[in-house]
Amino acid sequence: MKTMIEISTNVYPEPLRTNAIRDENDGKIFYKWCEQRSADEQESLYELVIDTKSGSAKVKRSGNIKSEMDFKAGEETLGGIYTFYGLIPVKIHTDYMNMPSAVSEVFEMSYTLSSGDNELIKNTFSLKRLLQNTNT
Repeated sequence: MKTMIEISTNVYPEPLRTNAIRDENDGKIFYKWCEQRSADEQESLYELVIDTKSGSAKVKRSGNIKSEMDFKAGEETLGGIYTFYGLIPVKIHTDYMNMPSAVSEVFEMSYTLSSGDNELIKNTFSLKRLLQNTNT
């Protein structure tokens, strides 16, 4: 189903509102959306899979920069960012995750990415489904 979402992240100063495709099946919620934050940036396709049963999430980015990352609250997982210069392996430490529910459609997670001994990003990411703008 096509729906409007709002994405907030520490990486950008303003939230992004965009259309997304949303599906739900067997305790998993799937979102797909395209994102281009500035004219200088190439468009990227994002795919988010939220597993409400296991309390985990996967994010895949396709475009000029590609990435695949797994998130599980309180755990360290591995991921990769594929750039023009090659693969950057990253460790992902997920501080917390708030799963969407019947009470709230908001998905939120806080995490830190590091590579080697360098902390790359400390981020809080949230995706809010804007129900008043849902188109079926």
